[in-house]
Amino acid sequence: MYENRANVYCARSHTGWSECEEDLLFNEVETAGKEGRPLKSVFDRVAETTGRKPNSVRNYYYARIKDEDVRERCGTHSTAFVPFTDSEIEELLRTVLSAQAHGMSVRACTLMMGAGDNRAMLRYQNKYRSVVANDSATVKRVVEKMRAEGLDAFDPYTDTAPRKSGRPRKRDIDNAAQNASKEIAKLTDIDTDMFFASIELLAKKAELYDATKHNICEREAEIERLSAENAELKEQLSIRSNELTAQKERFGLLMAMFRQLMQINSEFLRLNSVVKMSSLGNYINDLSKYVEDFEKTVGSF
Repeated sequence: MYENRANVYCARSHTGWSECEEDLLFNEVETAGKEGRPLKSVFDRVAETTGRKPNSVRNYYYARIKDEDVRERCGTHSTAFVPFTDSEIEELLRTVLSAQAHGMSVRACTLMMGAGDNRAMLRYQNKYRSVVANDSATVKRVVEKMRAEGLDAFDPYTDTAPRKSGRPRKRDIDNAAQNASKEIAKLTDIDTDMFFASIELLAKKAELYDATKHNICEREAEIERLSAENAELKEQLSIRSNELTAQKERFGLLMAMFRQLMQINSEFLRLNSVVKMSSLGNYINDLSKYVEDFEKTVGSF
């Protein structure tokens, strides 16, 4: 007697990803990479096509993207968002801590690890700094393990970065300058004052060049850091947006089922007493079917 509308709103039931669905997902990722679209658009499209929730699509993507074959297939989209595994974090720490122990900077080491690619360098550099700032227990464990193996390991919490080889100390520079001054004073065919004035001018220009170069490098590093943070914030915003969309979908579904329940009851209550008695069986059947559909729907959340 009453039309059952619950099936219209019930989400499809999935027990696992088929090969066809996976191909759809990663083909869409490849297309989005070529078109410059964000991953959120991929999750939304695949969710719409398969009947899955966007969050479910996102979770499956991040679980599968850890595999090497999938990372190669997805190209640019995978580099920025692939999480580090525990073994990768330890290998990263071992590499950077060893390099620092031998006088190499974090930036230089991570740039080498990224084969000269700034984006890859930034991924390694930011992860290293994040682990040092937030997971001292892991860092100290790796330092102790390396030293137990007889390897040099820099402790970022207690050690001072070693002086780079080939860079003279100030005392060495002063001694060299005094010796040079004595030797030059012995010469008769050279204007000593003019000579040292020229040296001073060159030194000031070199100092200005170093300061300018340092400032440029610092600005570039800051821009890269902010870009990485911006990308991470965008991704977090996308995740929260998907979660909000899913909550809205759940709320809409519950409201639709509530309206259906109200309709079933109101139609029955509008009947007169005689018709109610003859329609009681149908009413109970409709109500039982509604309860069954409601439990299935709520269970799929």
